[in-house]
Amino acid sequence: MMLQSRLTPSVLILGASVLFVGVAINACSFDATASPDQPIAFSHRIHVENQIDCSYCHEYYDRYAVAGIPRVSVCVDCHEFMEPTEPNPDLDRLFEFASSGQEIPWVRLYELPQYTHFNHKWHIQAEIECQTCHGDIGTSDRATRHMVYDMDWCLSCHESQEASVDCVTCHK
Repeated sequence: MMLQSRLTPSVLILGASVLFVGVAINACSFDATASPDQPIAFSHRIHVENQIDCSYCHEYYDRYAVAGIPRVSVCVDCHEFMEPTEPNPDLDRLFEFASSGQEIPWVRLYELPQYTHFNHKWHIQAEIECQTCHGDIGTSDRATRHMVYDMDWCLSCHESQEASVDCVTCHK
């Protein structure tokens, strides 16, 4: 009887809310080794071994806030001249996307909160290497997130590079 009187509707709602927020935070947290399923298996390692610069596929890296997810036409520019040594269903899918006029629906690896203003261009102008922020992505046989970005990580880098730590630099 005593237990029932303590389980009022407001206590139950509060408990359910705490549980929901906990699950939501856990579901939205970023895993540094996340490797979401992609529509085409993509190996950064093979492209790096073939000395293809990041900027060839991520063509906006030095001009805009985002580096850009590679367009299917960029992939086809190289792959249409390559003869596969064995059947490759991923290359078949690549050409299916190209012939249908569809872009490859890549799953983003990195996405910052909307209240954060980030610009690749500024970092490139400061001569910061891709690996500084993207880790060892060039060794990945699957598109894999190698870093977790949070405010402490960004601030410590800004401080070590003697870049602005003024709030409005990154938060507009």
